[in-house]
Amino acid sequence: MLFSELPNEIIEQILLDLDPLTLAQCRVASRQLYDLIDNSVLLQIVIEAGVDGLLVVGPRNRHLGYPSSSAQHLLDEIFRIREATKELSPRSVWKIPNEHGPLEISDGIICFVSSGRGGGQLKTCHFHEMLAPADQNYNLFQPYPTEKRYVNTMRDIDAGVTDIVFSTGSDLVVLLERTTAPNTDRVDHRLHFRAISTGRPHPEATLPHIENIYPLSPAFSSGTWLLQLYGDMVALLLVQNGGGVTVWNWKSGEVIVPCQSAVASIFLSQNQLLLIANTKGDPLSSNDQEKMNIVVYSISERCITHRIRLPVSTLRHPFLFTYPRQTLTQISPAQIAGAFAPDPSLDIFALQFWPAVADAVHPCVVVFSTQGLLEACEAALVDREQYPVDVDWNTWGPKGSRWFPPNCLHAPSERGIHGARMVTTTRSDAFDVFDWIDDWRPNRDEIFNYPVVLDFNPRPILRGATDCDFPLCRNTVVRDMWSWSIPEDEKTVSIESGLPFRAFVSKAECFHHSGAHLHSTAVVFSK
Repeated sequence: MLFSELPNEIIEQILLDLDPLTLAQCRVASRQLYDLIDNSVLLQIVIEAGVDGLLVVGPRNRHLGYPSSSAQHLLDEIFRIREATKELSPRSVWKIPNEHGPLEISDGIICFVSSGRGGGQLKTCHFHEMLAPADQNYNLFQPYPTEKRYVNTMRDIDAGVTDIVFSTGSDLVVLLERTTAPNTDRVDHRLHFRAISTGRPHPEATLPHIENIYPLSPAFSSGTWLLQLYGDMVALLLVQNGGGVTVWNWKSGEVIVPCQSAVASIFLSQNQLLLIANTKGDPLSSNDQEKMNIVVYSISERCITHRIRLPVSTLRHPFLFTYPRQTLTQISPAQIAGAFAPDPSLDIFALQFWPAVADAVHPCVVVFSTQGLLEACEAALVDREQYPVDVDWNTWGPKGSRWFPPNCLHAPSERGIHGARMVTTTRSDAFDVFDWIDDWRPNRDEIFNYPVVLDFNPRPILRGATDCDFPLCRNTVVRDMWSWSIPEDEKTVSIESGLPFRAFVSKAECFHHSGAHLHSTAVVFSK
């Protein structure tokens, strides 16, 4: 039997197993496929979600894990999410209690820690679903219903919580607790692995908590901490006081990566960790805040496998940003519209650093394609003789990155990225004209309080997206290669970058904030 002779229902099932781009290309294969794809709501869901950088979460069966009557509803949700980008305005921001401590957004859930009714230390974790009201359009600043529904409230943590990270797919919340030993000034830190559903120690964790997590150096007793979670791995980064990162397998309690010299880290995948460390000598045993190198550490091989060469080598106060990865194997309690998650092939991460120039009021921000870097690392291994191998910037960097000069963007927040999007603030006319690429020394009094969402998903641009002036924000499409120069070590370095993006800049200022958090079309500014 020929493929064209199969019943349309069978062909539809086969096509549902394709990725969005391949499925869209099938429309030109034959008139039969063109008509079938255009008339199938299920196939249109996959294509339209793919255009927006989303994957359908859950099994790809005929009903996508939902009643057949909901298929048109899901397609409508995609267009509602798309339209939300035209309403970028801080007219309504969800209010979080003033006494809240750490805040985290992942898998459609927002979690924050408060001191509870009695005040004092931050001991109570609140989990809320992020759901848009059915009678309203999605809006970047109005993602929550008036009556918020508690998923769970976790109490009775022994001492104050300084950071949190969680995964609804694993029913796991990791809490970093800071304690002071009795009758001493010694500060200890403890990691707790708890189930979101019960608040009790997680049943899959061999150790319910890890004591004295940094006994090697007194510098680790203070500073700013950052937790990261990817699958079975949890990383703890000390941002200040010399740096340091340790990665555990939270199920076994085993230390996977002990590194006292790294000053920044993110997970590229469950097996690959991106570290910023010193280039002098062994990057895992030396420390210098100026001359830094970006390296890839393989968790399975327990060694550095790649050195990432950048156009600049002087990175003052560098920091890396990404987002907690979604659980694609099952539907989380509150995914995007209850059905979608970011396409990992479009993921981005960002590097922030201060250049070695005196005119910088705001830092440089560089956005990288995660997939582009992983492909470059894979290609560099072809002729490998030993580790580590160098990844030449010119083989991937100009097309796989976008460099924003100093004084263009306000420093992004640690959770300001979701999928292919990043939120921060900028000046009102930042993307109206691009003179700042060549002359990036603006007035130091310029205001950077205008919210901006930068979308690095190239698919709408390839579909023909153009500049638009919406009532509440301006949309600028950037396809061109930028080139700008920066002084370094008594020389001038020219940097080219061409990762395409769309910039949605609000026409209204936002209140002064300490951080911006992004999840799909939801932005939370915290004071």
